[in-house]
Amino acid sequence: MSGVVTRAGALAGRPAGPGAWSWLEPHALAAWDEFAATPAAETDRERFTERLRRPGWRHQYPPHAFTAEAARTVETVGMRLAELVSGFPRRVFGNDLAAWAGYLGLPEEDAALMTEALDRPRLRKAATAFMRPDLVVTDTGLKLVELNVAASLGGLSTLAPYIGATRDSRYAAFLARRRLRLEGPDTARVWLDVFAGLTRARGDGPLHVFEATANPADLDGGRRFFVDMIRSAGHDISCGLIGELDLTDDGAHFRGRRVDAVFTAYTWHETKNFVPPALTRALMELDTAGKLDFIGSPAAALHDNKANLALLHDPEFQGLLTDEERALVRAHVPVTFRLRPETLDRAAEGRRRLLCKPASAYGGKDLAFGFLFEDDRSWAAELRERLADPRERHVLQERVRPSVVGVPGVRPSGGREVVLAPLVFGGRFAGVFLRQAPVRPGSAINASSGAESSAVLTLGGQLNPCPVPVVPRSSSFM
Repeated sequence: MSGVVTRAGALAGRPAGPGAWSWLEPHALAAWDEFAATPAAETDRERFTERLRRPGWRHQYPPHAFTAEAARTVETVGMRLAELVSGFPRRVFGNDLAAWAGYLGLPEEDAALMTEALDRPRLRKAATAFMRPDLVVTDTGLKLVELNVAASLGGLSTLAPYIGATRDSRYAAFLARRRLRLEGPDTARVWLDVFAGLTRARGDGPLHVFEATANPADLDGGRRFFVDMIRSAGHDISCGLIGELDLTDDGAHFRGRRVDAVFTAYTWHETKNFVPPALTRALMELDTAGKLDFIGSPAAALHDNKANLALLHDPEFQGLLTDEERALVRAHVPVTFRLRPETLDRAAEGRRRLLCKPASAYGGKDLAFGFLFEDDRSWAAELRERLADPRERHVLQERVRPSVVGVPGVRPSGGREVVLAPLVFGGRFAGVFLRQAPVRPGSAINASSGAESSAVLTLGGQLNPCPVPVVPRSSSFM
């Protein structure tokens, strides 16, 4: 795996400055410059935006292509880190799930539900079926700030629609006339293949899938793309609150119809707030009895916890890493440690270089950047308050500084910070979810804070020398 680290290092040059980001394919940049000068570009932007319209989300236009080397590096590094972070706890704790939960500092009730789920073979199989490492682009390479492990993780409902909108755009037609095309993986096909391996046939008819929401405020009749994707595989689908299911010893029903598979479109954080443990346990029992398939149980929550990154830096467990893995961690995983009474002084003293985050939250919720606090005293008070929280545990992480890169055509113009998030379904690569935002110190780069989303694409076709001069940019990959 040393080759992966070396390749990532090759992508770690200086910021791109005023020119275009050097990870972007020069042939595509040249074609975009030409298309952007035509009247069709603005109309295409409007059509593209309207096709992808989704409340609370913004999508990048124009769609850009990465160089083949840059795309390959993101895939390889992301896949390797997902494998390492999700598998390392088992190497440390073996089958002692209680010891693992104890290291994470989980409240007793949370630990009981998670370990009960992970101890069931079918639920354990599904626990790491859907993963997404979040990699911040920095001047010193890709940095893993968290590994998301959940059936409901974001990106799936962006990649396939984004690639579809790209293919149907006037910009794509413009490229086709030059024998070029923007390409992306078939994210939906990979997801459906994995889903098929987690469900069991019941009779000759189609499966009835129930997409379950936990928070009543999020109930919108189901995500348009997810519903269409499930139906494309020949399944039936209903959407509703998890509490609307009618559970019996014989199975689950929704509005009088038997349910074959329950897919949870909610996170562990939402589970704690909206789903009674007894309801979750009933679904686990039905799955074990073969009465339904429970996709998205609390079995994933032990893997999803951000404190797992602390294991990779804990001196007690360094001997369990290979030389290659230690190099991978040094290159890509910022120092992370748990907020505990014995680490409080270390956390307080590192105010200017640390941030504090909830171990089980998502979407950049409740991040505290030490450098934004007025002084050491206010930072220490914040840490003590979080340490005393009975429902949530927290971790400290070295703050990474995103590179500022040039992305042509985005609005407003100016440098961007970027997070690249490879989707890993059933151990298979399923595309890269890209988020980019204007420079905003002390803010997560995600949709909830206004970042634009897109898919990492590559350029296929006849790659002849660029037909027009390319905007000057850094000679390195950054």
